[in-house]
Amino acid sequence: MSSRRHHVTAPEDRISLKQKSAYATGMFVNNLQAAALPAMVVILNLGLGMNPVLVGLIAAIPRIFDAISDPMVGYISDNTRTRWGRRRPFILVGAVLAGLVFALMWQLPDGRSESFYFWVFLGASIIFFLAYTLYATPFVAFGYEMTADYHERTRLHAFANTVGQLVWLGVPWFYLIMANENLFRDTVHGARTLAIAVGVTVAVLGIVPAIFCRERNVPAPAARDRQGILANTLDFLKGVVITFKCKPFLKICAATFLVFNGFQL
Repeated sequence: MSSRRHHVTAPEDRISLKQKSAYATGMFVNNLQAAALPAMVVILNLGLGMNPVLVGLIAAIPRIFDAISDPMVGYISDNTRTRWGRRRPFILVGAVLAGLVFALMWQLPDGRSESFYFWVFLGASIIFFLAYTLYATPFVAFGYEMTADYHERTRLHAFANTVGQLVWLGVPWFYLIMANENLFRDTVHGARTLAIAVGVTVAVLGIVPAIFCRERNVPAPAARDRQGILANTLDFLKGVVITFKCKPFLKICAATFLVFNGFQL
């Protein structure tokens, strides 16, 4: 019989089922934001006749802004102190903004030029991904901070990711819904309606973790430990260089790259 004792999580480190469910709801919304736009962007080509090259640019350019906004939002959230915590305000605002922008960005008028659709949708996509960053970056960090116990944190993420994966079962059906002639007159009309449904879902369910999850008190960094955003950015870049020297990590990156590209096929 093994002498190793089974780990027992301290009562103060346990996360209630209510909070786990609230965080899992947020994970569902997080994945929905990541999956919905790539699943629907094909309508720009098939429904509005946009050049596939321009559609590809719309998908790629906002990600360049992401590379800048993600660490900036992370830095701002890390150093924010409010009566509601440092994560929950961003989650609430990000969910509402992302849902609103997603619903509006698909309400494109008929009969406009290709360049009009390109620039309007590109601008809206950049704003949407900024709102998504406001939600996702603090949300992911929030999950690691809800408990100090490693095993309870693992249980939280196992539960949340199981719920979040349900999105990937539903999103592949989006085109079939938009192209349903019994529901919509064409795919563009279908996209407009579906976008409203997705936007409302994101805005309503996205605020659930901000309202129902308890945020642990994190001590503010001492004055000597505080760094400006430039110093943090330099430290971040140094960390990137060190990270990319790790061969196992590079293999995981390559596998992830191939998997997510497979989602787009």
